[in-house]
Formats: sequence, structure tokens, C-alpha cells
Amino acid sequence: MSTYIPLGKNPKSAEERKELIGKRIELEDYLSHLELPQVQRRIVEFLMADKGYGQADMEVNKEFHVALPELSFPVKADIVLKIGDMRFLALKCVMSSMESWERHSLAFCRVADTSQIPYAVVTDGEGARLIDVIKGGVISEGLDAIPSRQDAVRMAQEYASCPYAKERCEREKRILHAFEAIKCSTNPGDENL
Repeated sequence: MSTYIPLGKNPKSAEERKELIGKRIELEDYLSHLELPQVQRRIVEFLMADKGYGQADMEVNKEFHVALPELSFPVKADIVLKIGDMRFLALKCVMSSMESWERHSLAFCRVADTSQIPYAVVTDGEGARLIDVIKGGVISEGLDAIPSRQDAVRMAQEYASCPYAKERCEREKRILHAFEAIKCSTNPGDENL
């Protein structure tokens, strides 16, 4: 009995079919090594299969450390897309209520890294909201709003890397800390409440 392998499109030649199967196997192998929640797994697969990103373009569950005068705290990014060495877009994968995570994503992209991450996406795996972090608003909705790798390269060239305004940085860090403080732990014995 043969096994059906979804390739995303009908191959035009045996060589293209072989290439598509190879890419699909590589994707499945990569995903099997990551223990991801359902939405995050679906988005990683979508980014690789439909948007043209590779493993080298993604940081999955990347941990950052944010410092306030009285404390330092870790914060994880579900998925960060990179163009070369530049962190270009951070994706927050949620089960519902995408709008309630927009402010978290803005704060994260503004202060988690040494330079601002210019774009954020909040997604539930079926819908998405693309946020321009520099201007501070949603610019597009739907999974198609997530830029392809080719579009991301073009968009990254138009962006001049810069840190967030120093006088407003602490406020954003406190907003990020508040979101982190209200998260419920899913791991027994986790002290990060």
C-alpha cells in the first residue's frame, strides 16, 4: 500500500517530484525533533512549506533576558524569523484572542533584543495579525499577511536597525514583565509565575 505525501503542488517532472518529497521529508524530520504545541508546529510547517523559510531562518523558542533596575527575567519568543543576521519578525502563537497578545508582541519586539525587531505576528494558526512595530499598529490580517522569505528580504533592506527610544524602554520592559507574570505554568514545579 502506498503512502500519500502532501507536496503542496503537483510536480511537473520526476525530478521536481523527488525534490518536493525530499523537502517534505526534511521538514517532517525537523518538526519531529521539536516538541511544539499544535499552533506553533502548524506555523513552523506553514513558514517552511508555504512561505519559503528554512531552518536557518528560524529561531524556535528562543529565550531572551530582559533587565529592569530591580530584576532580570527571561522571555521566550515562539518563533523569530531572521534575514541574515537580523531578527526581522517575531511570531506569537496563541490558542485564541489574538488581539489580547498584540501589546505583548509590541513590547517584546521593542525591548527583548539589542535592536528592535521591526515586525510581529500574532497567530492562532488559522488567522494572523501582522504588526508594524516601529509605527505601532496592525498593517494586515490573515495568514497571507505573513511575508514570504522573498518579501522579507526586500522589507528588511528598507529597515534601518535601531534600538527602541531609551526614555520609553523601561515602560515597555514593565509591560512585557506584566504579561510574563500572568502566564500560567504548564510544567509541574515551574517557579516562573
